[in-house]
Amino acid sequence: MQKIILFFKQFPFAMLLCVQLLSVLFYGFMTDSETSHIIFNCLGLIVPLLAVWVVYRTAAISWVAYILVALSISLTILANFSTQPMLLAWAQTFESLLYFYAATSLVMFMFKDDIVTLDELYAAAATFTLLVWAFALAYSVCQQLFPGSLSAALNPENPRSWIELLFMSFSIQSGTGVGDVIPVSTQARAISALQMFTGVMYIAIVVSRLIGIASSAKTK
Repeated sequence: MQKIILFFKQFPFAMLLCVQLLSVLFYGFMTDSETSHIIFNCLGLIVPLLAVWVVYRTAAISWVAYILVALSISLTILANFSTQPMLLAWAQTFESLLYFYAATSLVMFMFKDDIVTLDELYAAAATFTLLVWAFALAYSVCQQLFPGSLSAALNPENPRSWIELLFMSFSIQSGTGVGDVIPVSTQARAISALQMFTGVMYIAIVVSRLIGIASSAKTK
């Protein structure tokens, strides 16, 4: 345990990456039990807090992240005790903005110098997952505001579950095209088009820059 704590102290951005990847596994095996829903809600609160912590460690303006996480968490808690469906949509909107903001702050962190460290490589991977979460939340809001925006081969008329939205977001962001969840409304297709553009530009600009700097450092 002590080695794990020291590892995350040395490479702080790896913590956010590990939590998000482990949460994907949990979402995949989550059941309808009360315990699973409690863990799901806890993860929904932990990840935004870690995102704020990531922003705090970079040069971004922290108070923006504080406002976004406060709004998303408070509205999420209210949505669990309220019958107003729009509360959850607003909560996920602010949480999506928080992840976009955290991803932007990590990109700023990676561009601040011409040295590639191991922590920056973890930051690059964490940025990818932050964008996946941000767009998955955007899809969730879209299907709440415009029912039937997303379809799938299995139960096409039903709203997509969170793991389905994550799977779709990973598929579009990575450009693998293996997803069986597809956008059918103009609103959902607009969001997916933006994610396609973001995924391509992230690899073309951020990842290629890190590879180029690392390669040039080895040749010196």
